[in-house]
Amino acid sequence: MPVNPVKLLALGSLSKPSISAEPGLEISQGGCVTFVCSNPGGYDIFFLEKGSQRVMEKKNTQPPMTEARFLLGPVNESTAGDYRCIYYKKSTWSPRSETLELKVTREDVTQAPDPGSTVTSVSTSQSYKVWIGVRMAMAGVVFLVLVAILGEAWHNQEKSTDSSGSMNL
Repeated sequence: MPVNPVKLLALGSLSKPSISAEPGLEISQGGCVTFVCSNPGGYDIFFLEKGSQRVMEKKNTQPPMTEARFLLGPVNESTAGDYRCIYYKKSTWSPRSETLELKVTREDVTQAPDPGSTVTSVSTSQSYKVWIGVRMAMAGVVFLVLVAILGEAWHNQEKSTDSSGSMNL
């Protein structure tokens, strides 16, 4: 019985990945965009390509991960262009995803946010920055308290040295 080469090729091929952009494909200059590449069957390494060049890669360190997130930003005119994903799994390359065109504008772009992830990623980033500021302030307070304690201990030691020295005279 002859083997059909098309069926043989299909058995070893991987599915085409999907690609999306959060918060969208029009980003104001200085903003950030996250490309999300996904494949329900998992991956070993995902690559984000701009044009024909690979710009970023994510290795799957926690199987069975099915998506890779690529954060770009702050964006400028040179960031604009055509992006797509490709992944590598078990010594095989996948087909490339559909192409998404990222546009970078000079003015603020008002977009209706996607439910969930868009709002969360922006608020998470801002929340992270606030917590870093709070932690730095707390570290400063702890440092000042330690300096005060050491200063007081040094001052008390000087006092006890002076008073013990004057008794012997």
